[in-house]
Amino acid sequence: MKNVRESNSFSRFKTRQKSRSNDQNSQILKLQSQQYVKKLPPKAQQVSFHLLPESYQGSKTKYMVQQVIQKPSNKVLNDTHNYLSSKYQANKLINKNSFVKNHSKKIHSMSYYHYDSIQNENDELCMHYNNLSNVSFKEYMDAETRANKISSDKSQEIIEGKKLLSLGQTEEAQKLFEEILQNSNNPEARYLNGLCHLSKSEFSEAIADLSLLIQQQPLYKRNAYILLAIAYKKSNCPNDALNTLTLSIKQFNKYFDAYIYRGKLLLKMKQFDRALKDFTCAVEIQPKKAISYIGQADCYRYMNQPKLSVQACTQAIECQDSSFRQALIKRTLLYIDLKEYDLALQDIQAVLEEDYCDSEALYIKGFICTKKNQIQEAFLAYEQSIKHNNSKKAVSKSLYEIAKIKIEQRDFYEAFYQLSRADYLDVDEKILEKFKIFTDGVTFLMKRKFDEGVDTLTTLITKHQVTDFLKPLIFQYRAYGYFCQSQYQKALNDLNQLTSLEKPSIYNKLIAEGILAAVSNQFEQSQGFFLKAQKLMPNKMEPYFYKATTLVKFYSYLIPKDDIEKKNKFLNDAIKYMDMAVKINEQSNLLFYRGIVLFAQGRLDDSLIDLDKAIEKSEDHVAKHFYVRGLIQACREAYEPSLNDLTIALNLDEKLVDAYLNRAKVFLLLGDRKNAYYDAQKYKECKQNDPQTDIILGNLFFQIGAYEDAIQSYSKSISSEKSLQVLYFRAKTYIVIKELNSSMLDLQKIVEQSNDIHAIVDLNVLQQLKNTSTANNDQNIFQEALQCVNQILKKGAEGKIFKKSDILFYKGLFQFYLKQYDSAQQSLRESYKIKEDLQKKELGSMNDSDQYILDQLNQTQKKVEFKSKPLEEFEFSDRTYNLYEYYFNRSAIHLLLGQSESALHYLEQLQENIQQLEIQEHLSLFIQLLKDDQNPKSEINCELSKLTEFLIFPQHNRLCSIYPMIKLPLKKYKQNLQLRLSFCLPTIEIPEMNIKFDDKLIETISPTVVENKPEAPWIKRTAEGVIFTDNVQIVEDLDLQSTTRQSKKQTEIEDPEFQQFEDQLNHAIEKYDYSEIDQQDDIVEQQNQALDLQQLKQNLMLDSKIADKLNSILQKKAQN
Repeated sequence: MKNVRESNSFSRFKTRQKSRSNDQNSQILKLQSQQYVKKLPPKAQQVSFHLLPESYQGSKTKYMVQQVIQKPSNKVLNDTHNYLSSKYQANKLINKNSFVKNHSKKIHSMSYYHYDSIQNENDELCMHYNNLSNVSFKEYMDAETRANKISSDKSQEIIEGKKLLSLGQTEEAQKLFEEILQNSNNPEARYLNGLCHLSKSEFSEAIADLSLLIQQQPLYKRNAYILLAIAYKKSNCPNDALNTLTLSIKQFNKYFDAYIYRGKLLLKMKQFDRALKDFTCAVEIQPKKAISYIGQADCYRYMNQPKLSVQACTQAIECQDSSFRQALIKRTLLYIDLKEYDLALQDIQAVLEEDYCDSEALYIKGFICTKKNQIQEAFLAYEQSIKHNNSKKAVSKSLYEIAKIKIEQRDFYEAFYQLSRADYLDVDEKILEKFKIFTDGVTFLMKRKFDEGVDTLTTLITKHQVTDFLKPLIFQYRAYGYFCQSQYQKALNDLNQLTSLEKPSIYNKLIAEGILAAVSNQFEQSQGFFLKAQKLMPNKMEPYFYKATTLVKFYSYLIPKDDIEKKNKFLNDAIKYMDMAVKINEQSNLLFYRGIVLFAQGRLDDSLIDLDKAIEKSEDHVAKHFYVRGLIQACREAYEPSLNDLTIALNLDEKLVDAYLNRAKVFLLLGDRKNAYYDAQKYKECKQNDPQTDIILGNLFFQIGAYEDAIQSYSKSISSEKSLQVLYFRAKTYIVIKELNSSMLDLQKIVEQSNDIHAIVDLNVLQQLKNTSTANNDQNIFQEALQCVNQILKKGAEGKIFKKSDILFYKGLFQFYLKQYDSAQQSLRESYKIKEDLQKKELGSMNDSDQYILDQLNQTQKKVEFKSKPLEEFEFSDRTYNLYEYYFNRSAIHLLLGQSESALHYLEQLQENIQQLEIQEHLSLFIQLLKDDQNPKSEINCELSKLTEFLIFPQHNRLCSIYPMIKLPLKKYKQNLQLRLSFCLPTIEIPEMNIKFDDKLIETISPTVVENKPEAPWIKRTAEGVIFTDNVQIVEDLDLQSTTRQSKKQTEIEDPEFQQFEDQLNHAIEKYDYSEIDQQDDIVEQQNQALDLQQLKQNLMLDSKIADKLNSILQKKAQN
């Protein structure tokens, strides 16, 4: 039977190319092959038929037969059903290996009539003719009358419209049909107009035309019901479509196509029982057609009866018709559902035996091999599917599966490459879209572009519906990205989404939980998490590092600052953990923070070694590394290297404002006040305004000597925070610039707010100095001042500005002007004794190392600062007076007491120690004057007689300069020679701006400072080392560069027009979703395919060259 059909099919195709007379003979032959047509007598096959004129008056039945024979086969628009049947015959001849010949056939293009039997284009009309014998004569006459009327109504416009339709000019054809309908109710014009609307997706208009046609001419064309049902389906009116199909079954008894379509529609509506009944009816009507069994198989499958579904597919396969391949594919998929992979492989292998270039079958084979865990065979099958490239869906799915394999193997770069092949292939981008986004995101993470990677994966999971395969991978890899971004809670949330974790993710989760516990000050819990991570991966240094930083944070957060013992214990434990981490990996960041902890413990040399290594090992220069090393060098008194490191730190990061402050201190220590002032200003510009910063700036400006800037900074701090300490600082600064009234106002505020005894002492002493400096020898004022300081001394109190030694000196000053010279001498001695003892105490408390450093500092200061310093800048221990002034003041009081020899003794000692030549010259003259004055025999020296003032030290801007002069009692030199004591206000003590360990360095240490290096999910660790991917070796050498190859069929046909036709047929293939194994919307898609293929075939038939080429190819195949 199969061979007969094949030969009939081939003969039918050849006869279409012959003349009209030969075509009539071929029609007789075709009639004889139909199962519903009685066998013609032998003579009928020998008769040559001729067209009869319209006036022929013979038998109407015989005339009607001749009309049927006269219908030219190429006018397919007269009956869509007849045309599609002939279209299917053409497609069958185009394929290289027919299923009729080889037991299977691949159909690359299926219209919604893909289940039609193999019959010639006039089967329906011949059956209609045979059925005429079963009707009454009246019915027969009515039918003949209608047929004659239809034939007579055909106008030239309808013929022209059909030609336009065949050329694809739908708009022009439709205009002709509408013009006809305006003048007459021509059923053929209405049918064709409805067909035009349907091809343009104008479903409402198509429904209107076809409904009216069926209402007026219910028996005109039975496929009009099918088209109307399609229009209803497209308009989302499935119930109307069902009613239409039911009506067609009532009008045309045993209408096979209607049962099939209604069954399909019911299947889509999930009315499986009713659908099964329709397919069963179709089986009863035509038991040799596989499509009805395939429908039954679909129903059984959805009814969860897979075995019955397999039986139905087996029956379809046994039919050996055009649906053989489809049935075989469906049974393959059912076996996959049943996990009968060996049987499934046998079925798909049978398909490939007929066409080894079948991309769809190769994809399914690869899918089965994947299920059997035969990865290499699967990979090879997928590659072959892509290589032959004759199914867009199959190629897309194959590329998808290859990428999936690579993703499962953690070979993301290879997966990325495989997916990029889609740019050169005709594939469904939607199938690959999610994998592409995922591999893009993972590739970003692997390139350490964490922001881009996290954003990409977030987009994938929020804007796409991801599969169960991708979802856990997305969470796992996004958690890694979040971890690297220090978003530990988000990383933990993603990991908690997963029901099972791989070892890298378990490690990352433990670390994230430990960090979050430490940040919440849950130190014991955090240490527990880090310990578990350490045991899970003992060769990683991070768990030790995290434990160390947690201890440092605990030290900073909970241990009191005065509990030195506990603090050292925690820091020592932290260093032990860091030492263990360093043994595993001398990482730059680890060495840097260990150096900070060592710095905090005062181990300057050890910390300097760590900082040197950290800078050496760091991939990039880090500003903080140089900043900390600069601080260490400054604390080691290595100011030049410190200045260099701090400068590098600022060049790397201008926002590192603390570097400006400390570099200003270094400049100050080196005597470079100009650059120190510049850095202080930069620090002021960059630092946010807050009271503490203003105090620091005020102190720094004070040390530099920028007193106005210091007062401004102190004033800012006072305005934002009422601090007595800052008021004191500003009061001291006012004293330095001799604004005593302003200083007294600040001291008065302090006394009013706190009643502080130090402020009371300073305020009273300052008040007495102010009063006596303007007293002009008013003895009462000096007497009051003396009483005030005596009361202060009696109480044993002193101020923060005026110490006891200062108060004793000023007591001697007041006694001096009260002419109590002996008492004044005693007060000066007591004052000096206190200063001398204090100096000895300070020097005695220094060890040898300290003394060495002090000597070095003194030498540096002498070189830098003291080359030509004025005398008032000389350091003693205080600034009220210095050693030279002490000798001078004692000598002045001795002179007033008439004790010239004692006075000369002090002056000669002073002359020996004074280095300044100018002062030595003044002293020499004065000593000579005193000696001449005591020698009555000597003559008066004219030059000495001109001396009027005995002032050898600078007086400008000093407190002594505003006190009155006292006349010296001389014997020989009677000129008015005057002097005063040399003194000033005390040196103001502002907190020293020494460089020391920055507490903020250790306060910022916590687990979050550890460089984020979670375990990458794509890394696999073994005893031999780290494996980044698994490699799959392809046994057969595939040409992966040229991913589109011609199949064996395509290489035999080089004509470009035929190639275009073949490609279009291939792209119209019926689509299967093999991963989901779900049935597509056949009815919805088939009509568009039918219309497209109709146009293709019509164009093909109009081109005689292509037709001839096809015939020659098919003849060769038939011979082979």
